[in-house]
Amino acid sequence: MSYENKLMQMKGLVKKNLPNEPPKKEVPTAALPFYAEQWENAGLKLVKDERGFLFVKETFYTDEHIHGNIGLHKLEEAILFMREMYPDHPLTISPDAPFSFYDTETTGLKGTGVLIFLNGVLKKEEKGFLLTQYVLADPSQEPSFLLATDFWKTSQTIITYNGKSFDLPQLVTRWTMNRKAIPPLKEHAQIDLMHSSKRIWKGDLERFKLKQVEEMKLGFRRENDIPGHLAPIIYFDAVKHGDPTNLMKVLKHNEWDILSLVTLYILSVEILKEKEVQESAITYTNIGKWFRDLKTMDASIDWFQFVVDQFSEEEVSLAYYYVGLYLKRKQLPDESIQAFHESLKEIVGKYRVEVYIELAKLYEHQKKDYDMALEMTLECLDYVARWNSDRKLRVMLELQKRKMRIIRKLNISRESAQPNKKRV
Repeated sequence: MSYENKLMQMKGLVKKNLPNEPPKKEVPTAALPFYAEQWENAGLKLVKDERGFLFVKETFYTDEHIHGNIGLHKLEEAILFMREMYPDHPLTISPDAPFSFYDTETTGLKGTGVLIFLNGVLKKEEKGFLLTQYVLADPSQEPSFLLATDFWKTSQTIITYNGKSFDLPQLVTRWTMNRKAIPPLKEHAQIDLMHSSKRIWKGDLERFKLKQVEEMKLGFRRENDIPGHLAPIIYFDAVKHGDPTNLMKVLKHNEWDILSLVTLYILSVEILKEKEVQESAITYTNIGKWFRDLKTMDASIDWFQFVVDQFSEEEVSLAYYYVGLYLKRKQLPDESIQAFHESLKEIVGKYRVEVYIELAKLYEHQKKDYDMALEMTLECLDYVARWNSDRKLRVMLELQKRKMRIIRKLNISRESAQPNKKRV
């Protein structure tokens, strides 16, 4: 036997356990936590899989369930309305994929060490809604916890409140940290109801915390609620000591959050199909601006006209401003000028400056009325001179340039209007 073959035989022996060597131990599966029975008695179900375990709580709501002063049965009608009337609107739920309402509770606000310990997912089912709350059994069980949702199975529309900035990025981060243990996360469409709420109620609501929106718009007031900032402390205490009493209150907090997502979506859509005045002129003007930013000009002008028709003079100045811009774009200078003058009666701030400038442009370029163009410019200069703003100097310089140009045109116009003087 060659020397090389002998070496290969010896190499094979080295890999085998020697007679007196203890066999290698298999990696033990994680033991159930000591508090498993306590948590189950509190209403959480222990779910095991090949990767580990987690706790789950399911709650079913019939279509007749009312949260605040809004019934959940209105959701289907709201979804159909948006699909038919505004298929490209940010609030429209695509018919091509399922949808769910989603909210998390986490152990902090930022950083790779922050864990999601509660995933709340609500889905529409026949004759009702099913809320499934997935609870992280302990930090070592994160792969099993994440995989329990179907976010890795099917692309869908996920509806959240501030989810674009917080919930979904946190979910992506945790998925990335566990990418070797679980399948990839699917790409999902998002509807963030905080963004739409700001679009609708900016200037009408002072704060946009979900709790304030609930109280001011949804008719829902929480009782004995756990403040969100205490959730991390409560979770770690429940894991350390086993008592789930306060943890169940965190689940109730999460439950209210998600039910409010459903009713907030319903209310937001109902406002978009408003036939009678239920909100302020500010709100309806905001909606007109929203459609304008989406380049849906016909819908935009309909909302501005709705404001003009339904509200008193002091409430419609901003709507008149946007009507004026629309009419100018349609090349209707006389109608545009009339709308801008209506706006001037009450409008203030930067929008008043914009109205003056738009009128000066129309008088100068469309009507060739340099006297009125100069008057609008001078009034604007006088208004800006009283500003206390960083933009003051720049705006003043621009207005001075406009003023000098109009004066030159005015002088030329006056000279051309005079009869030619005879030479002596």
